[in-house]
Amino acid sequence: MVLPYLTSLLTDRYGCDSDEVTMAARLDDLNLTADDRGEIALYLGEVYGVDIPADELNDFETVEDMVGFVEDRL
Repeated sequence: MVLPYLTSLLTDRYGCDSDEVTMAARLDDLNLTADDRGEIALYLGEVYGVDIPADELNDFETVEDMVGFVEDRL
């Protein structure tokens, strides 16, 4: 449920190639900056009503980390 939204966000807003946005994709490999990750956390929070603290956001290494964090709190 979260992956399709996140994939759309990453491709439409951040210019990521949709073929590269997989659960195993590393955020660094998608060229997401710390500011990008903060914005993504805000978008996810607005859509899913989940607060992603900055200290946890820094621990995310993959798309799966982000998706799992949100889905675990739904």
